[in-house]
Amino acid sequence: MKILSKSLAVIALATGMVLAAGVAPASAADYVSVPDRYVYNPDATYQRTLHDYCTMSPDEFSAPGTNANFRGPCARHDLCIMDRAVTRSTCDSRFKSNLLQQCEHYYGSWDPRRAACKSTALTYYAVVSVKTKLS
Repeated sequence: MKILSKSLAVIALATGMVLAAGVAPASAADYVSVPDRYVYNPDATYQRTLHDYCTMSPDEFSAPGTNANFRGPCARHDLCIMDRAVTRSTCDSRFKSNLLQQCEHYYGSWDPRRAACKSTALTYYAVVSVKTKLS
């Protein structure tokens, strides 16, 4: 039984499987953090939606064990729009990449939560890109 447990642990580490609820191998993808200069203020009267992380969407992808935190990608998207250094569609593209990277950070390659997280990330991206096309 001991050999079987060790074998399962080696397979789990090699494939990114979850061994127990909330315990996953470390991922190669970097964590997308909230920049220091981001000011969270959902009560702001000027550009309120640029100070509340993911606006009317959840700030996390909820999953059994570990939630993927989307605050960093949302905050970076808000700052990109505020800075006006690049086009809005470029901000949206970066937002998509950051959301997907966050899913990869939290969930291993073979973890089924990764696909569900990425599907949610693409939905967030679709919403902001439609808004960009309409504005």
